[in-house]
Amino acid sequence: MPWNKKNLIVGFLVAALFTACVSKNLETTKTNDRVFDKVETKPFELEDFYIMYALEMENERVYYEARDVYFKLFEHTNKYEYLVSSVSLATQLKDYPFVEAAIEKYLKSNIKEEEILLRLYSFAQLKLDKLDDAVKNADKLVKLYPNELNYDVLATIYLTQKEYQKAYDNFYKAFIIAPNTNTLRTISNLEFFQLNRKNDAVNRLENNLKKYDYDFNLSLQLVSFYEILKEENKIEDLLKEMFFYYKNNDSQLQLNNTKTLFWKYVKKENIIKFWEANNEKDEILVSAYRATNNPEKAMSLLKDIYEKSGNKEVLAELAIVQFDMATNKKEIVPSVIDKLEVVLQTSNNHIYQNFLAYLLIDFDLDVNRGLVLVKKALEQDPENIAYLDTLAWGEYKLRNCKTAYELMKKIVDEVGLEDEEIRVHWEKIKECK
Repeated sequence: MPWNKKNLIVGFLVAALFTACVSKNLETTKTNDRVFDKVETKPFELEDFYIMYALEMENERVYYEARDVYFKLFEHTNKYEYLVSSVSLATQLKDYPFVEAAIEKYLKSNIKEEEILLRLYSFAQLKLDKLDDAVKNADKLVKLYPNELNYDVLATIYLTQKEYQKAYDNFYKAFIIAPNTNTLRTISNLEFFQLNRKNDAVNRLENNLKKYDYDFNLSLQLVSFYEILKEENKIEDLLKEMFFYYKNNDSQLQLNNTKTLFWKYVKKENIIKFWEANNEKDEILVSAYRATNNPEKAMSLLKDIYEKSGNKEVLAELAIVQFDMATNKKEIVPSVIDKLEVVLQTSNNHIYQNFLAYLLIDFDLDVNRGLVLVKKALEQDPENIAYLDTLAWGEYKLRNCKTAYELMKKIVDEVGLEDEEIRVHWEKIKECK
């Protein structure tokens, strides 16, 4: 399933790392009324030179050297912004022992860099598997600086400890401060998978989808919940809502993604009714026609699409449908081959390479060229059973009986003999001498 605990933990660790450590403009809580203690700094004649050198090392991606130069700047000047730069780079480098040791030694209370340092300190201890220390410092962090990111850090530590209710509570506090789809998905995941509150999770997403403009990842999460709960009708209803929302708001990418979900989850007969009712004349409707044994409608629609678009891929699909529909396949083969040849002049599509290969081999038109084409298709999809069958059939046609037998036996061992064409080929190849 797409929404699992492992992805949840990793996702938020990455988010915390990116936000807290990678950005040079590290976020801090706005404390306009707070008076921070002033840190006494020291003069250092080479400060500007060291700064330029550190920046140059960062620009050249020599990050370990840059980290050390910033740390020397801190030691010489006692300016904590340099310590922040040093441990931030160390965090990016995953040098968590350095981060922990440096902050443990130099952390001061009530200075303006305290929030950043506490956050990086907690994160380093989390990565070092010092979870109790990480919780203690992250708890201190949220009490001093209660913002979304800091609650995320504490919640992530609890999540790692499998303290799911505490993780939920802190993610929820983060969400109250700064509502967003990522945190909404996280608390819904916790409710659904870890806290056994599936109805709460579903209701939460249902009540928020419109508010967040049918965010696709949020919608997909709700689809996955419905799938687990075997609510097929709700999946179809949700996909229709998404379809209309994205279409009315010109969100073509999300509309296309939603159509793909229709194909996965909705009965093909229902797709046909919905597509026809909404005048959606596209390849999905073609595929639905073909899947429900309506080849005439599929071919008619393909002709319309090709005439309007000139898309060569559509021409190839039209050729395949024409072949499938033909009662006298030998008669239609030249026309089908001509279309596929046109398409493959500018396309490297392995499906069409194999289809043309099979026609050339099966109808004894050019077996050697057919083998060349199917081998090209197999370069792109080496384990495709249909392509391996074409290859075996071509070798059989050239009387390379041993090679054909080895290929065909591999196919039969993997998928059996339920497919009629595989069964016919297997019987023929077994007799090959």
